[in-house]
Amino acid sequence: MPCESLQARPKYDTPSHKDCGQSLPTDLNHKVYLRHPGYSDTGNIMLALPALDHPQGGIHHETARIACAILANNSWEGFLTETKGGPPVQEGPDDILQGKNYYFVLSQDAANEKYAVIPSFRHWRFPHDNLPQSWTSCEPPKLPHDRRTPRQSSLAEATLARDISCRITNHIEGTEHAHLVPRSEERWYRENGMFRYTNQQRPGSEPVDDAQNAILLRSDVHTIFDQKRFAVVPKSSGLLVHIMAPGSSLELTTLYHNVSLQPLIGVAVQYLLARFAWTIFAQSINFIQQGSKRTLCIHVGDGETSIKDFSGEQCRQLFLSGPKSRSQSPREWQRDASVALPEEEKDEEHVRGRKRRRSFHSPSPNTSFDEKLWGKAV
Repeated sequence: MPCESLQARPKYDTPSHKDCGQSLPTDLNHKVYLRHPGYSDTGNIMLALPALDHPQGGIHHETARIACAILANNSWEGFLTETKGGPPVQEGPDDILQGKNYYFVLSQDAANEKYAVIPSFRHWRFPHDNLPQSWTSCEPPKLPHDRRTPRQSSLAEATLARDISCRITNHIEGTEHAHLVPRSEERWYRENGMFRYTNQQRPGSEPVDDAQNAILLRSDVHTIFDQKRFAVVPKSSGLLVHIMAPGSSLELTTLYHNVSLQPLIGVAVQYLLARFAWTIFAQSINFIQQGSKRTLCIHVGDGETSIKDFSGEQCRQLFLSGPKSRSQSPREWQRDASVALPEEEKDEEHVRGRKRRRSFHSPSPNTSFDEKLWGKAV
């Protein structure tokens, strides 16, 4: 019998979504600037978000509003205006903001109010029993009792058994569990009592390693997830991918922006909101680090917060001092090694099988508690 020649299959084309991104913009330079009304126009941009929700550029109204509300200490009643002192933007939750500049205002009677802003994720207090309505309406269903995983299964095994495939791409191969509240934020997790949303199926395990706080992702998608380049947000009565940092190419946007997730089951919406906040604070760092005086709401311990004015230099110091987060697993650290981390996480040592080491500054015994953490406020 004669031999036949091997037929090579064609190489892959440029990765794309089946709809070819027809509803997406091609100009990645269009941004929407979300401003604080209490500062001058040269220093009031809290967030500069890519305008990816409309072919001519625009951003989902509720995503922008909730992002600002998180920075303003969970001020869900706040609204967006086009001018200082102007009327609220009359948009529905799923409408698109197509302007370039918007102010986030807490009330029309105080349009120029210099309200306090949370400087970073570790200062943010989770709003238990006070989630935005747009988030509670998209809460994933509980895992049915007949699909419970064994008590002693690991997080990786439990997530794989529950989700089966990547919750974004639907790929089966090359997947791994991805924390929503990262293990690097375990201290924040404990301080905010986030354990209440776990199943606690494995006694003795870390609460942050519960399947309610994880989804299955393809490993490369997990990488960009941990780089804070996208989050999962409620839009159009469902949970969609929202790209926060598209990069220099159209690839992430065309592949994933506004793509519906595969069905989520047994995932706590509280952890999804916390992950959104974690991603948003990475976008607001320029507002804090600009070098201008800011009114900030900081966490001073035991669940207590304090509102103070900080000079530009003191704002910078907020990311150089203070309590450190628990280190990530070696795999997660290697994934994030190329990402510019906040200064608060840079001095942590991640060594497989060994306890992490921390360096502490020893303040003067005559220094007050607030000054030990933040110095003398202006």
